[in-house]
Amino acid sequence: MPTSYALGVIGTGHIAAVIVKRLTQTGYYSQDRIIAAPSRKAGAMPSGIKIAADNREVATGARRLLIAVTPQRFAEMARSIADVVTADHLLISVMAGMTTETVAAAFPTIRARVVRCMPNLPFGLGYGVTGICRGAHASQEDIESVRHLFNAGGTTVELSDERLMDAVTAVAGSGPAYFYYFVETMIDAGIGAGLAPVDAQTLAAYACMGAGAMLLDKGASPRELREAVTSPGGTTEAAMEVLTIGHVAISVKQAVLAAFRRGQELGRSRAAGAS
Repeated sequence: MPTSYALGVIGTGHIAAVIVKRLTQTGYYSQDRIIAAPSRKAGAMPSGIKIAADNREVATGARRLLIAVTPQRFAEMARSIADVVTADHLLISVMAGMTTETVAAAFPTIRARVVRCMPNLPFGLGYGVTGICRGAHASQEDIESVRHLFNAGGTTVELSDERLMDAVTAVAGSGPAYFYYFVETMIDAGIGAGLAPVDAQTLAAYACMGAGAMLLDKGASPRELREAVTSPGGTTEAAMEVLTIGHVAISVKQAVLAAFRRGQELGRSRAAGAS
């Protein structure tokens, strides 16, 4: 099957645009090597990307397909391209809650090679983390190829058990929201202590960014780094006592597990809808 493009993108929502923008900004792919499905959203894809007439043109134009439609639209989309998808295609799914088995079953005439990925939004800045697992017919070469692609936006974690993808979503996919929530409260407290809003946000954002960088750079555990900052009788210890009394650790654990359970529920409902 003749192809002209290195990557085809079906589904032009926010995460697809973030991925494509990062790949082109870093030079992983030049704009003329990517073909994307048409979208009603203006500017959904970076300029220079080839916009196809329809999904079928994308599927015939590239062997590596990034599938980023909403789960509700997947079955209809798959039917529209099923006759032009071959065993040569690598299907890279970033659809939440859709298993590799469900994706592969939509192409019953071939042994569909599917790799499921769960990136998060910091991918666009090169600080993303993507959970990856392979379907039954994907090869080691396929998984390494996909890891290489998503490493362009940060790092990847390969999972041997696909059921853990809901945990990836709860920790990394939703994780930025937990962080923003915490930073919001830090900013509000800083303003309450007399800081100008812009200064409070700068201080809180850089404190958290620096803490994250140290966690990655030092190779130490969060506990070790926290204890290094917490002097007996000091300001940090006073703050930590309040967080402990307020059961913040328990609340965070409950929040992550709530996201995990909701991911499982959504996955079951989507699987039922696709069958």
